Amino acid sequence: MGGVFINYRRGDHSETVEHLYAELDRHFGRGQAFLDRPSIVPGQRFSDTLRARVDDCEVLLAVIHPGWADVRDVSGARRLDDEEDWVRREIEQALASDKVLIPVFLDGVTAPRPAELPPSIRELVGRNGQPLRRTHWASDLAELIAVLEGLVRPDWRPVPAPEERGVRPGRWLGVLTAVLACAVLAGVPALPQDDSWAGTDVLPYTLSAALMSTALLCAPFVAVAAVRLVRRSVDDLERELHAVRHRTYIRHTWPIGLGIVLLGGYGALRGDQGMAVALPLLLVLGVAVARAAVTHLRLKKRDDDLWARWPHRLPDRVNRAGLRRAVARLHVRLDRMTAPLSLEQREKAAWELDDIADAVRRTEREAGRTRRAWLSQDHPWLFAGYALWLALTAALFVASGLAYAAAGEGTVRRYVVMGVVVLIGTALALGTLETAHRYQRRQRRELARQVTGFRDGLLRRVAEMSLPPRTKPTAPALRPEEYAEPD
Repeated sequence: MGGVFINYRRGDHSETVEHLYAELDRHFGRGQAFLDRPSIVPGQRFSDTLRARVDDCEVLLAVIHPGWADVRDVSGARRLDDEEDWVRREIEQALASDKVLIPVFLDGVTAPRPAELPPSIRELVGRNGQPLRRTHWASDLAELIAVLEGLVRPDWRPVPAPEERGVRPGRWLGVLTAVLACAVLAGVPALPQDDSWAGTDVLPYTLSAALMSTALLCAPFVAVAAVRLVRRSVDDLERELHAVRHRTYIRHTWPIGLGIVLLGGYGALRGDQGMAVALPLLLVLGVAVARAAVTHLRLKKRDDDLWARWPHRLPDRVNRAGLRRAVARLHVRLDRMTAPLSLEQREKAAWELDDIADAVRRTEREAGRTRRAWLSQDHPWLFAGYALWLALTAALFVASGLAYAAAGEGTVRRYVVMGVVVLIGTALALGTLETAHRYQRRQRRELARQVTGFRDGLLRRVAEMSLPPRTKPTAPALRPEEYAEPD
C-alpha cells in the first residue's frame, strides 16, 4: 500500500493537519495518505494499525507545531519524555526502519534543538524539513506535494485493453466453406443451358463468366505485387500516418473523401437512368459518409481517452498503427514532462515500456507463423472467399465443358485449355495469398525492429529524466488530463 503517514499531536492546529490530509488524499489517491481519525476503521486495534501503517508507509511527515517539543500531559510531565507517547513511538519506528522522514513546520516554527529531544528521536533534527504556513499555504503545499511525488507510490491501475470488435469465426467457417464449395461444384454444372451458341462464334455464357472470373483474379495479385514493389514508400507513409492522432489524419486527408463523394454524386446524377440510378448511389454514399462520421467521433474519443487515462494496456492482437501510436504517445508525454520524473511518471512509463516490449514479442511470434495459421487467425474470411471464388470458377469451366460435349463440339484441345486456365486462376489466387503473407511477415519484422529501437531510446530517456533532483521542485507534475495532447 505504501503512501504517506502523517504523524502529529492534536491541538489547535488539528484543522490544518486535516486539510493537509485531504489534499494528499485527493492528489495521491484514496488510502495513500494516513491520518489516524479518518483512516482507522471502527473496531480495529489502533495500536496495531498505527504500527502496521508506519511500517508500510514510504514517507512519514512529522508535523511540528509551535510548542511541539514542550507539550505536557495533565500531570505536567513532558509528553515526548514518555516512552509510550505515540508521536515519539511513530518517529522512533520510522527512524529504526530507515523510512523517509520529513519534518513539516507549521506557521513559521523552527526545528527543535537536539537537547530538547529524547536521544531516540534526536536524528529528526538532522532531517531537512518543509514549511507549511497559512499565509503561503498554496505554494508551500505545492512544494511539499512535488517532493512527495518523487517518493510516494500513487494509487493507479493500468486501463484494460478494449474488447476486440467483430466476430472471429472458428471451425464452423471452414465447414461452411467446404459445404458451399461442394454445392457450387455440383450445382453450377447442373444448371440448364441454351445451346443457341453452338455453331457460332459466341461462347457459352458459363465460359464467358469463367474467363471473366479468372481475369478478375489478376486484380488482387497485381495490387499486392505493386504494393510489395513500392513497399518502402508505403511503409514510410504508414509510419507517418500511424504516429498522428486520428483528427490530424482527417484534417489532412478529408479532401480525398470529399472528392470521392462529389465524384460519385456527379456520376449518379449524370447517369443515363436519371434518378433511378442517382437515388440508390446517393443513398449508399450517404450511409458511407454517416458511418465515416461515426467512426471519426469514436476514434477521436478513443484518442482523448488514451491520452488522459494513462497507461492503457495494448490489445493482445495489436495492429501496427496501435503499436506505433503507443510509442508516439509516450514520446510526446516525455516531451511535456520535466525532469526529474515523479514516482508515478517513472512507474507508468516503465509499465508502458514493458507492455510495448510484450507487444513486440507477440508481433515477432506472429511474423513466424505458418501460412495456415496466418490465414486462419488474420484472414479467415478472405481465405473462405478465395475458396468459394475458385470453386465457382472451376464449376463454370466444368459447366462449359459439359455444354461443349452436349453440343458435340467437345475437343481435347478445348478441355486442356480450360484446365490450364483453371490452373492459372488457382496459381493467381495462391500467388496473391503467398505474396500477401510474405509482405505482412516482412512488415511485422520491420515493425518489431523499429519499435524496439524507439523503445530503447525511450528507456534511456526515462532513465536520464529519473535522476535525483539537484534542486527542490516547487510544483507538482502536470497530469495528462491537465493539458491537451498536441497533434
